[in-house]
Amino acid sequence: MTMNKLTLVLILLATPAFAQDDLYISSLGDGYRAEVNANGVVLTSEYPKHYFIEAGANSRIDTQNEVIYLGKSCDAESFYWGKGRFGQANGGFIITFENGHELGFARQELPGDVASCPLE
Repeated sequence: MTMNKLTLVLILLATPAFAQDDLYISSLGDGYRAEVNANGVVLTSEYPKHYFIEAGANSRIDTQNEVIYLGKSCDAESFYWGKGRFGQANGGFIITFENGHELGFARQELPGDVASCPLE
């Protein structure tokens, strides 16, 4: 386990529990709604997010709700962050994308069949 992951796990374990409702709050402070489907869970940001898409002369700002797909085989995918993996432990769950971006959800448990994905 890398130092960053170890630090995040310790933060997740030290954070007090919150009423869950169906709103999930990320380590960046964004709210997400969860929807269970046959393939896993879909997290959709509560409010639109703004991203600068670098494409040389065709660069632009993209504004839309972020959608993160979490599959039953512990895979993750986002339009902005690409592919990755996620895992869940007593202290919450973490999504780690192949580009190094991580989102933590302290003291929050995912609904559905994805709860069996261990935190690596």
